[in-house]
Amino acid sequence: MNNNLIINTPERLEGDVEDFKMDCLDDEKNYTVAKIKLCRDIKNDKPLLFYSQDLTRNFRGETDPFGKKQILKVFTPSNHEAVADISLSKKFEDTVLAHRNKIKDYSPMTDIHSDSMKLFMDENTAEFVSDIGINVDGLSEDFTEMESVEATPFLDDISVDATKLKEELTFLKERMIIVKKQMADTFEEYEDPRKLSDDEFALCLAKENIPDGLVQQYLELKEQIDGVKGQLGEVNTAVFRETSSKIKLPERIKGYDLFK
Repeated sequence: MNNNLIINTPERLEGDVEDFKMDCLDDEKNYTVAKIKLCRDIKNDKPLLFYSQDLTRNFRGETDPFGKKQILKVFTPSNHEAVADISLSKKFEDTVLAHRNKIKDYSPMTDIHSDSMKLFMDENTAEFVSDIGINVDGLSEDFTEMESVEATPFLDDISVDATKLKEELTFLKERMIIVKKQMADTFEEYEDPRKLSDDEFALCLAKENIPDGLVQQYLELKEQIDGVKGQLGEVNTAVFRETSSKIKLPERIKGYDLFK
């Protein structure tokens, strides 16, 4: 089993990251790069721990829109140790997706194998997290031992259902955009609905006199969208329940609501 936690000097660590990325490109593999880094607050010099993750899918189907995901979280002295929890829970979220080398679209399937999910930390950061009570060797073991679960024919079938639901959801959302634009055209002061959150748009509706026909279309579409989202959540959960039972879950994150 490869060690998926890489520790090196600050000067060499970025080289390790770039080497890993280039290896993945050469092998035509998608990957995640997670980092834990010690920094200092410029105002008071207090130590801060930064967790970042870049999920990159350079190799995917032409109709698969999901190419990248980025996460950044900051941990202050009051919750430094939580950086270990987030590192493990994010790895779990990636490994709980059923794995296939080639997939039609991302989630509840993934084409990123756990071997291509790495966590990087420089030596100064490793020393600091050890001093605050995080067992670095234990973190390395926990992170590495969460391994991908290969998809079964049953999970393949569920994934097809998820793809169909996502296509239906996209269609409904496109229809909703059209209806929202029609509603916005009736506002006393025009607001671009594409730039408003759902809550902000709802506030606009409360202040405006919208034709009943548009209001009815809006409410029907909203109900349909919520329904499809619910079905999609059930399909995804069916996959996650199946795969999670086969993943070695670290003690550190047992008891967390990992499906929220």
